[in-house]
Amino acid sequence: MTITIGPETADHLILKAFENIRKRVEADNAPLSSEDTFRFLFAWELGRILEFASDYRFDFEWNAYSELDSEDTFLDLLVYTDPNFKIALEFKLPKSSKEHKSAQTQLRARIIRDVCRLSHLVRKGINSIHLGYFLCATNEGPYIVEGRKTVNPQYKTYHGTVYRPSTIIPKGEGSNGIHRELLMPNHEVRFEWEGINQVGFLTDRVTPTGRFAWLKPIKVWA
Repeated sequence: MTITIGPETADHLILKAFENIRKRVEADNAPLSSEDTFRFLFAWELGRILEFASDYRFDFEWNAYSELDSEDTFLDLLVYTDPNFKIALEFKLPKSSKEHKSAQTQLRARIIRDVCRLSHLVRKGINSIHLGYFLCATNEGPYIVEGRKTVNPQYKTYHGTVYRPSTIIPKGEGSNGIHRELLMPNHEVRFEWEGINQVGFLTDRVTPTGRFAWLKPIKVWA
């Protein structure tokens, strides 16, 4: 029997693909060197679960957000088997290396923006998009624990953060902020990080139990 992506199967399929990638990465059986790798791995893994059905379609870098933003207007990934029921996905992979850390304030803002932009696509049913998912992993503590951040503090991605339905995020300041208000989805949004060792609540002293800390996928619906 052909497996398809629909209202009844979408959640199971998306979460299964994500969990399979997580297990492979943590077992060091798959590379995860960049955000591009993350989304390619996901598109391939979802295809594998679907047994590469002939009607499985995916599209990278579709120009989805031109009416919202003047730059960075492309959706990371669009997947579907039915052209009338499409799913939009955004990915983030903030990473530190021996040489440098990620642009933490800027990426926190972009994480929140991505969730809000997915909500925009779903609410308006743009290009037959009916669901959105935000997927993220990191090896840096400041995304997970708030600490004493003072620059654009409205962008909260920390473990246990809950956004009430239709929360409006004030516009940011400087080059690291989003220069417009952001409207969160019409439902509650929770940031729940898994695979972490947390030392206290007022510092960024958090380490992954494995290679990465993994955000429980955020589902966005109308």
